[in-house]
Amino acid sequence: MAKNPNTKPDKLSAEELAADYGYATDVIYSNPEIRALFEKAVKEQWLPNRFKAGLQNTNWYRDNSEYARETFVKKAMGGADWEESLKTAREQVQSFAVQIGSNLTPEQINENAYRFLNEGWGKPGRENLMAKALSENIGMSDTGAMRGVSGNMADELRSLAENNGITFSNDFYLSAAKSVNSNLTTIDDWARDIREQAASLFPVYSDKIRAGVSVSDLASPYTTLMAQTLELDPNNINLNDPYIRDALGGFSDTGDPKATNLWDFQKKLRNDPRWMNTLQANNEITNSFEGVLKMFGIRG
Repeated sequence: MAKNPNTKPDKLSAEELAADYGYATDVIYSNPEIRALFEKAVKEQWLPNRFKAGLQNTNWYRDNSEYARETFVKKAMGGADWEESLKTAREQVQSFAVQIGSNLTPEQINENAYRFLNEGWGKPGRENLMAKALSENIGMSDTGAMRGVSGNMADELRSLAENNGITFSNDFYLSAAKSVNSNLTTIDDWARDIREQAASLFPVYSDKIRAGVSVSDLASPYTTLMAQTLELDPNNINLNDPYIRDALGGFSDTGDPKATNLWDFQKKLRNDPRWMNTLQANNEITNSFEGVLKMFGIRG
């Protein structure tokens, strides 16, 4: 009678067959589908290649990635190796969370540590999976502060918005942090959006704004003249000041964008009640009064 090439010539125990197949019995018996397959293999004394083929045909094998299957084996075997793997995964998750400003509870760290192993986050080319998952937990305080690179990015975008006369809610910066850290967008994408909105507010300078010139730089001649004319601290004049806003974003009689020239701008400022309280105004009034007295021969 011919021998079956797919079975063992001598009957082996379950432990011996498990060793031949490369799996510990604890691993095999931890999954009902694998256990049923193994028991059939023991009964029929399958060779390793037949057991491997049968295993690859199970739902468990098809429904789990290579990383999930590897994690399943490690977890089923337990022991120091599994604990060390979990510890390393926790450290990786915690480190990345701190880096991007993601607020994770101890339970979330443990949950994501398991995902780190089960989804292969630490494997080459799969880093984006961890970035996307942990970015969902990037947090912001009531004052709008964020930690890590998210905080640095938010500060950079806020400064850009402020220098271009744009105001956004905290949700804008939180969305930016989550999107950039998930590698869905870049900070340049968000900066471009800020400049585009500024360009629409100040159409006469739209080309310069899109090219990277800030509205605060474009407004500098006006803020300097306003500070001199009304004797104000230039640091207290911002792009939301009605005079500055009107000077930069005005329109001609035909409806075309038109900046106010500095001479007309100063004339407007001199109509401001504050100008009458300046030293310039007092000197002009005094000089004018002295001129009248001289004209009438009262002063020599």
